[in-house]
Amino acid sequence: MPRDFKTDPKPGTNRFRIQQLNQATDPKFAVFLRAPSGQSARFQALHETPESALDAARFHAAEAAGHGNTDFTYYVIEIKHRVGIEHGKLVDEPMA
Repeated sequence: MPRDFKTDPKPGTNRFRIQQLNQATDPKFAVFLRAPSGQSARFQALHETPESALDAARFHAAEAAGHGNTDFTYYVIEIKHRVGIEHGKLVDEPMA
């Protein structure tokens, strides 16, 4: 059962990113940030075109470098299919 929240999510939080996924009209591309350990990558942003995703990845990389980070990688990923449970319903379908 989905949780109900009394406040809107704050930009930059996981909750904000998940709502961005749910509200996107044509989500085909995502930007992920590799964890410094290299063992995982986490969702950063969702985009409808590869150009906007690439622009966002470059922006995030420039920001990271500007803050002195020396170990990061942003990935631009095309979303092909999704499998799971969304809003209490099973989902196993290609992205439109």
